[in-house]
Amino acid sequence: MKAIDVFRQHKDAVTALWTETVFNTYPFETTGFLRTKHDPFGNPVAHMTKEAAAALYDAVTGEHVAVEQVRKALDRFIKLRAVQKFTPSQGLGVFSALKPILRAQVMPALQAEGLLAEYLETESRVDTLTLLAFDMYMEDREILAQSRITEIRNQYAQLARWAQKLESGSPDGPANAR
Repeated sequence: MKAIDVFRQHKDAVTALWTETVFNTYPFETTGFLRTKHDPFGNPVAHMTKEAAAALYDAVTGEHVAVEQVRKALDRFIKLRAVQKFTPSQGLGVFSALKPILRAQVMPALQAEGLLAEYLETESRVDTLTLLAFDMYMEDREILAQSRITEIRNQYAQLARWAQKLESGSPDGPANAR
């Protein structure tokens, strides 16, 4: 049996376990919703997580998928993690969680077939994708930080204009409302 066949046999179990691991990073009151609401519009977090799980699994197991296809699926998931209240390690630690799941679910079957080298290549691909995810996450966090800075600057400029109107005694200002 080929390694890719073994990986294909375990895809559903591994992606389900990884998705569950991701869901467990959310507060307890949220996890029930994530698990039970299946509408992609009503529950985009679960939908993006499941989409990322499938893309990540295909990429690390050596399925022939385009890099852009994997990047697109991961991009949505990573953007979501970047805007949430996670530290970088919490936001991206879920990628490292794939390794123990693969070790428990797939490695014994590959080892029995004498395909341990193929398994080790898979763990290397997990590391590579984790680094790609980190780069994407940091880009998203920088964009978020820049938008917050712009928002604060705009608020400050508005306050400065309002203060100037108050000082000049403009008819629009509260100083002339007496």
